[in-house]
Amino acid sequence: MFNLFLAVFPEIFLINATFILLIHGVIFSTSKKHNYPPLVSNVAWLGLLSVLISLLLLSSGAPLLTMGHFFWNSFFRRDNFTYFCQILLLLSAAGTISICFAFFEEERFDAFEFIVLILLSTCSMLFMISAYDFISMYLAIELQSLCFYVMAASKRKSEFSTEAGLKYLILGAFSSGILLFG
Repeated sequence: MFNLFLAVFPEIFLINATFILLIHGVIFSTSKKHNYPPLVSNVAWLGLLSVLISLLLLSSGAPLLTMGHFFWNSFFRRDNFTYFCQILLLLSAAGTISICFAFFEEERFDAFEFIVLILLSTCSMLFMISAYDFISMYLAIELQSLCFYVMAASKRKSEFSTEAGLKYLILGAFSSGILLFG
């Protein structure tokens, strides 16, 4: 039972850290007491820290990977290849968040939700990598695409961003329907 929990602990930790960052951002960004502070840098550093902790938790579960393991009624599979891909994904997510610091400064972008969306899409990609069943893969792809829809339309004052988000949503809805119904 402990091996089962240890195998999915990086994903569970990253989801919980993402929700805590979301709650932290919502509470403090709307706080009149703290004079509505810009939290994007704070949330970005905490998001980077949570990705690195997830990377550490994933590497601590590596001795379990001598052979392929199935979890949760064969919804997820964990073997050496999924381990390698998840390490690569978490390193890429850490690099993406670290690149975002320059973007936030240059564009004066002050929406902490962007980092939360990056972390949620990273969680869904982690689930998609270890998915062994079609339904778990489909749900992970849908969660990832929902995050990307919002990220594509994140610039509220730009018509191009709104158009891109809407087109991406329509294209995703059609491709999801084709994927489900054949």
